[in-house]
Amino acid sequence: MIKKLIQLFLILILIFPFISCGVGNKHTVNHVAPRESFVFLKKILTVYRCDSENNACTSINFKYVASGYIVKVVDDGSFAVTAAHVCENKLPTNIETKNVSSKYFVYRLDGKEYKASVLNYDIDIDACMIFIKGLTENIESVKISRRAPVPGDKIYNIAAPLGIYKPNIVPILEGRFNGEDGNVALYTLPAAPGSSGSMIVNEKGELVGMVHSVFIRFPVMTLSTTYDDLKNFIEYNLKKYMAYKKVMHVLNLKNVFEP
Repeated sequence: MIKKLIQLFLILILIFPFISCGVGNKHTVNHVAPRESFVFLKKILTVYRCDSENNACTSINFKYVASGYIVKVVDDGSFAVTAAHVCENKLPTNIETKNVSSKYFVYRLDGKEYKASVLNYDIDIDACMIFIKGLTENIESVKISRRAPVPGDKIYNIAAPLGIYKPNIVPILEGRFNGEDGNVALYTLPAAPGSSGSMIVNEKGELVGMVHSVFIRFPVMTLSTTYDDLKNFIEYNLKKYMAYKKVMHVLNLKNVFEP
């Protein structure tokens, strides 16, 4: 009898670690990154050159790609955030003209295309808010975390580095929060052109930062808008432009958010 009890005890000891690991894996498998909040951006910047003597104009297009994320869905579209340098019509240094225009095309996770317009941006913190007309279905807004990250926190990044994006496919990267230096936050996180404007979320899938640049010679150290700056920017502009929408509706004014 004692021998059987000892055998049973040993079996339970052997089984317990497997049960514990199973529970841990279940938590990992059930973790869902907010992929439905991701948007892929294409920007076409058109530069016009006109010759008054010959009465002729020519144009040249510059194309850019970036990432973004939805922060609020309303009845006629969605508010999204990306990096300010994506929204700024900054020309290459060898181009001397101010006659420019830009168009923004946004693609949600399933690949459907929409047009967007820039509402406001702050180049000091590299954050920009845009409005995407008609994007109301099959999309979710990412929630802002109630607390700032602390050094060592594990984070996730949903982005399109180098324009890597296909319908229902978007890279999900992992990293760690390292701390803040002035008005930038540092993350150990791989990034590349195209990652600009992408969300950084914590293990709950809540927004804590946004990629805006990366060290060229060490592209696994990424710079982000700080948690406080990003939170304040989003909350202030959502409040501001939601108030605008109410006024436009009451006065029956043309929608200034039209692309």
